[in-house]
Amino acid sequence: MITPRRTTLVLASTIALVLAVVPAGTAHAQRAQRAQLPRTRADVLLESGLWPQAEEAYYAQSSVRPRDPVARAELGRYLAMKGAVLPGTILIEEAMQFGLDSALGRRLLRPWESVKMWRGLTGVHADSVIRARPPLDSLSLFRIPLPRLNRDNGDMGPVRSLGTTWVDVVPRIIGADSVGAEPRRMGVEVLEAMVPSYDTASHLLTLHADEKSALTADGERYRVLRDAREVRVLMTSGRTLSLPSALAELAPGWWQLDLLHGWLVVR
Repeated sequence: MITPRRTTLVLASTIALVLAVVPAGTAHAQRAQRAQLPRTRADVLLESGLWPQAEEAYYAQSSVRPRDPVARAELGRYLAMKGAVLPGTILIEEAMQFGLDSALGRRLLRPWESVKMWRGLTGVHADSVIRARPPLDSLSLFRIPLPRLNRDNGDMGPVRSLGTTWVDVVPRIIGADSVGAEPRRMGVEVLEAMVPSYDTASHLLTLHADEKSALTADGERYRVLRDAREVRVLMTSGRTLSLPSALAELAPGWWQLDLLHGWLVVR
């Protein structure tokens, strides 16, 4: 069984490794660059909260014009937002081969490359429970403890903890480049491979070894879509809320966020 201390040490070590090779501020720069595709009927449906109809429209416009770069890129972007990041990015890359502006294509791909990186780096081999804290503000999900690490004798020395720092997890793609600044924040994509669940009364955060655990969890299910700026929840047809606002309205005793498959489970 992986202990909470072992899990937080693994997370902290992984974050330290990434920060060593990724320039600080990268995620924020990515978020500031908003890629723009021509607006289509599918986009209007999506923004209106008619997600099933939008999905049909994205597939239809790509099927009717299979080599149209915009139609293919829009379908790819939608699939990535839904959780199918690898198929979505492949479609965007194909759109670039079909003539999509390369600079636009790179901007579309950039946040999803970050998500794929974190999905590949993090994970646990058994469920692990961490005692979290309520977030500092209404835009965050919860706070988690991370040990402040120091490596003796340079890069090859043993790692030792210098204490604990608390980091707010936010539903935005910002990675871990803000864990060393105030306020300390970390993007939920750092944890999403472990489909986190959170007990709002006990503040116990569970990181799951089974990436499909949310698909069989008991509770009411809501569709979610995520872009670089936020996670949105489909409350009812035609009505969406940001994830923090949806959680505030639903006021669940327990919830699980499955960004791999596009679901929020509450009970």
